[in-house]
Amino acid sequence: MLTEAHITEAQKLQFREQGYFIVPQLADASMIDPLRASIDQYVEKNEAEMKRRNQTEGMSRANEISFTVHLAEQNSTIMNFVLRDDMLQVGTALIAPELCLYWDQAVYKQPEARRDFPWHQDNGYGGVEPQEYLTCWLALDDATISNGCIWVIPGSHKQGVLKHEDTPIGKQVYFGTDQGTPVELKKGGIVFFSSLLFHRSGPNVSDTVRKAYIVQYAPTTVRDSVSGQPLNRRVVTHAGQHA
Repeated sequence: MLTEAHITEAQKLQFREQGYFIVPQLADASMIDPLRASIDQYVEKNEAEMKRRNQTEGMSRANEISFTVHLAEQNSTIMNFVLRDDMLQVGTALIAPELCLYWDQAVYKQPEARRDFPWHQDNGYGGVEPQEYLTCWLALDDATISNGCIWVIPGSHKQGVLKHEDTPIGKQVYFGTDQGTPVELKKGGIVFFSSLLFHRSGPNVSDTVRKAYIVQYAPTTVRDSVSGQPLNRRVVTHAGQHA
């Protein structure tokens, strides 16, 4: 569990120096199971539609990997997780005193997903200012090397936003030989990382679906880096209060 203050000085230091830190058990099954059940219904609908059309949609690929977005606004159970005090206090400690919900999505990787999802920064999929926001990657079931957990390159966030190249399986920022560090998590575990951190997920060579829910918090001042226009995102905390 997180501490009473929800984030320690050691965790803050690891985030600044390495770009991430892990909380092995954020929530137990009594909290995770209802959340996962709520998310499953949206993912199943999304996946059924992709299979019906037998095609890709954005980064989603039928029978392989699905990205199901903007779930919190549709479901109170999911929104209640986004509004957890411990989650918000981590965000305000690391990113800004006033936060908005920048993005949320479920990422389900099927046993058929035999390819990596390539090294990228979250900012590679949409540039914003300020550049850094917080990604919270929650394991809805055990995330292991065999079923496609994420991998990170510690310290890579210090380079800022870098150019990404389009590949057949997603945008890619890093083509070097560093294999990175696997982030295996038990069900209910979470990794908090910088949007600037290089990360990827491995292939799923197991016989189960790897299920994750991802929440991203940004400063309320977040703007599109090209147009300079403010992004219309829901404020989830203002000086410690929910909006």
